[in-house]
Amino acid sequence: MSYLPQLRTFLEAYRTGSITKAANRLHLTQPAASAHIKSLEVLIEKKLFTRHARGIKPTAIADDLARSIAPHLEQIETKFNAVRSRVATVAGTIHLAAPAEFLDAKVLPAIASLLAHDIRVRIHLGGKERIYQLLNDGTVDLAITASEPQNKALDFTEIERETLVLVAATDWKQQHLISPFDPRQLLNLPLIAYDEDLPLIQRYFAEVFQIQLDLQAVVTVADLRIVRSLILLGQGYTVLPKYLCIQQLQAKTLCLLHQTELYPRNNLYLVWHKASLRHPRIVYTRDHLLRLIH
Repeated sequence: MSYLPQLRTFLEAYRTGSITKAANRLHLTQPAASAHIKSLEVLIEKKLFTRHARGIKPTAIADDLARSIAPHLEQIETKFNAVRSRVATVAGTIHLAAPAEFLDAKVLPAIASLLAHDIRVRIHLGGKERIYQLLNDGTVDLAITASEPQNKALDFTEIERETLVLVAATDWKQQHLISPFDPRQLLNLPLIAYDEDLPLIQRYFAEVFQIQLDLQAVVTVADLRIVRSLILLGQGYTVLPKYLCIQQLQAKTLCLLHQTELYPRNNLYLVWHKASLRHPRIVYTRDHLLRLIH
C-alpha cells in the first residue's frame, strides 16, 4: 500500500506547524488531513504531534521521520512537476512579492515575457517584514528577498549577489570632503537612508571601516531609487547596490567616496513554498525567473 498522500500531508503539517494550514495548501478538508496523520500514527504506533494553543508541535519521532523522508519526497515531486510544467497548461495568475527597486532594475523583462504564456502577474511590493508575511500567509506564490528564509516550509535559491558602494553626487563630494578620504569626515554630514536602522550603511561602515555608527539619517525612504534621486540632488551620501547607480557612476553624476577590493555584498534569493511546486504554473514561473534574472 502506498502512503504517499499521508506522508505529503505529514510533511506539510510538520513544516507549517498546523494541520489546518497543511490541509489548505494541499486542497484537502481538515478531517481528511487529520485522518492522514492518524493513519501514519497507527502505522508506526507512535504519536507524531502534540496539540497546543497555536497549532501542533512535532514529537521526536516526527522530527526523525521528516528528516528521513523530506529529501526523497521533494525530489520525486520536483521531477514529476517539472514534467507536468512542460506538458500542462500554465495559464493563470501568479502572485510575486519583491523589493520595488530590484524588481524595477532586474526582474521586469522576465515578468514581461511571462505574459506571452497567458500568465497574469500580480506584484506585491515591500520590505523584508511584509514579504515574509505575504509568503507565510500564502498570499504570494514566489518572492524575492535579501535574506534566507527560516520557515521550514519555504525553499529558496540565490539569484543575485549585489555589490554595495558608498556614493554621493560628484559636486557634493568636492564641496564637503577633503583629500585624502577619511570616513570619519562623513559622521557629521547628511546621510540619506532606506530606513532608521541604516542596514546597508551600518554594514558598509562596519565591514570596510570597522566603525559602528550611531547616526540618524536626514531623510529615510523605503525605496532606494528615491534615495538615489536625493543623492543626485546633492543632499548627502548613502550606500547603494551598485546595479542601482552604475549608469550615474559612468556618467560621473555620482562618484564612489571610497574604493576597496572587498566591497560588502548582499545575496538576493528567490523563495517559494515547497508545497506550491505541485502546481505546474508556479514551477514554470520559478524556472523562467531563474533562467532570466541575472
